[in-house]
Amino acid sequence: MNSYDDQLYPRVAALKLQNPSLKVFIAIGGWDAGGKVFSDMVSTPENRATFIKSVVQFCQTQAFDGIDIDWEYPVDDDRGGRAEDFANYVTFMKELKSAAGRLGLSLTLPSSYWYLKGFDVLNLEPYVDWFNFMSYDIHGTWDGNNA
Repeated sequence: MNSYDDQLYPRVAALKLQNPSLKVFIAIGGWDAGGKVFSDMVSTPENRATFIKSVVQFCQTQAFDGIDIDWEYPVDDDRGGRAEDFANYVTFMKELKSAAGRLGLSLTLPSSYWYLKGFDVLNLEPYVDWFNFMSYDIHGTWDGNNA
């Protein structure tokens, strides 16, 4: 966290004073985070516990309402993933749900089957409040000329 973040997080959370229905989540991950950092994070009970304690404490300190995990992409070896990510992600989310209390939990999922097959969606579902689908990745430059 830098000094800008120190000012930004409380300002965002303070918006809830204007709209009590507003929910503020911290998003963890994204394309630039890569997959290896997540694979390492969920690979051992100690690593999972360290992250979970940190992110829950962060949300409580900043008055955030939840956590969105944007792992791009478990299992995918060209993103630093490993086969054991499939099961480890479920274990991680189960432990996070247990520790999160009233915090909301969401996962960002790809719309592409190629990447989606690395997510054990059926076993992740009990531990999340909703899935965010990255539908903006359905089409792109890889589609070729469409005009």
